[in-house]
Amino acid sequence: MQREVIHIALPLTEADYHRPPLGWIKRRAKRLQLAYGITRRLAIASAADDYSTFTHMHRERLSQLLKGGPHYA
Repeated sequence: MQREVIHIALPLTEADYHRPPLGWIKRRAKRLQLAYGITRRLAIASAADDYSTFTHMHRERLSQLLKGGPHYA
C-alpha cells in the first residue's frame, strides 16, 4: 500500500510575521466600520482581535507592539 503525502500550508507564527500591525489594524477597522456601521472603538478592538487570531499572537504581545514596545530583531 502506497502512502500519499499531503502538503499543508500552515499560517505564519508570531516569530515569522514581520509586517507592522498598526497599518493592517487601521485598514481592517475602517472596513469593519463602514461595512457594519459600528463605532470606531469597537472596529479597532475587532480588528486587533482579527490580527491576533491571524498571526497567532497573544493579545498582550500585540498591545505591547502597538504601544511602541520591543520589536522583532
